Amino acid sequence: TGKHQPTEFNDLTIQISLFRPGPMKGNMIAPYLDGRHGFVKPDLIHPDLAPILKSTQGVVIFHEQVLKILNVMTGCSLAKADELRRSLEKNQRHVEGFFRQSATKRGYSKAIVDRIWSVLEGFGSFGFCKAHGAAFALPTYQSAWLKTHYPTEFLAGLFTHDPGMYPKRLLLSEARRLGVKILPLDVNKSKDEYLVEQTIDGTGIRMAITDLHGISNSEISRIIKQAPFVDLADFYLRASPSRATIKRLALVGALDELAGGSNDHTRGDVLERVRQLTALKAKPKLDQNQPMLDFEATEQMPSGFSDISPAGQIQAELELLGMDITDHQLAKYQPMLDQMGVVRSSELVSLRSKTDVLIAGVRVATQSPPMRSGKRVVFITLDDGTGCSDATFFDEAQTRSSGVLFNTKLLLISGKTRRTGVKGVSIMAENAWDLNQLWREYRQKNQLIAVEN
Repeated sequence: TGKHQPTEFNDLTIQISLFRPGPMKGNMIAPYLDGRHGFVKPDLIHPDLAPILKSTQGVVIFHEQVLKILNVMTGCSLAKADELRRSLEKNQRHVEGFFRQSATKRGYSKAIVDRIWSVLEGFGSFGFCKAHGAAFALPTYQSAWLKTHYPTEFLAGLFTHDPGMYPKRLLLSEARRLGVKILPLDVNKSKDEYLVEQTIDGTGIRMAITDLHGISNSEISRIIKQAPFVDLADFYLRASPSRATIKRLALVGALDELAGGSNDHTRGDVLERVRQLTALKAKPKLDQNQPMLDFEATEQMPSGFSDISPAGQIQAELELLGMDITDHQLAKYQPMLDQMGVVRSSELVSLRSKTDVLIAGVRVATQSPPMRSGKRVVFITLDDGTGCSDATFFDEAQTRSSGVLFNTKLLLISGKTRRTGVKGVSIMAENAWDLNQLWREYRQKNQLIAVEN
């Protein structure tokens, strides 16, 4: 979208339809973008084809264009043209023979016939009809409108229904970028879906209790049904969570408010109280008339236990929720990244093309689509908390960074910027490194300097 810069509904239909195997195999994306932004004059190939190709900058994107090209150049009916289009994938030799013979008879030169056939051959049957693209474009437009005008509600819906293409932690980063407040798990407020909740300074998204790893459906139901709870003992009695679940809830801060909030007690105090409760419940009964645990007693919260560090909180959230709610997981690396001159994703758009840069982030997507040349090209998307950066690895870069290209979660990538529009910028990668390994070396170096001093 940053490269394309759509301005009307038809642009969305084109954009969605371009990212299909047919147009990609036919190398149609770059010529379309170059023509759209005025970098080159669209090549309409032949005057007869200008009415068909003008709206798409001289490239074939839709089924309808294939039909019209066959109709114009061979004289066949549109119905016959549709049959030929459907045969392009499995019976190309038959279609090619008919096309070449008919187009030549109608006076088209061999050069024009060769060029058009190469387009049709690459397109195959893997494109979209325009109506299909428009059907996808409509919810795309609606989603963009909702995100612009109701970002909190829109993101809460995405979290709840989990579209799945990107991890939820990327939605968290987008929420932070948009200024949407993220409210942590709270056994008194969290439900089995993400909620838009009023806060002192606006609204926020309350995380859903269903995200806690290892929690059972019956535990979720009891927590929601029995809430609100007055303290940790009350929660343990009425919600009846397993030892593992109550400990996980404590680690991610879902029990903090039952202990009076972070101003009164540390996360370490909460974990100690959880240990006490689970230990008491494990004791055998003295007799049939004595309760296992006197939950009627006044809650006695321990105090003085060490709090969990910010990095420890983020690590617990990543392990138990799959998301870094407190802060972006790249935050702890920031001193090293600043020292190295790493450029944030949000800053890339201000740089000129072919600027040498270092980018870093969490891998959110890796793609290696089929290319016309047959060579493998790897596209990696990183999230650094300010946005996403796209890096392209060609053969040499793949060789240099082969050890980390597919399996390393946190990456540092070097490369050059490539401008593809007003807001379109990607990175032509040159090398990549494991960010965790660099961090270990950075800390060891700093510790050595500290010892020497």
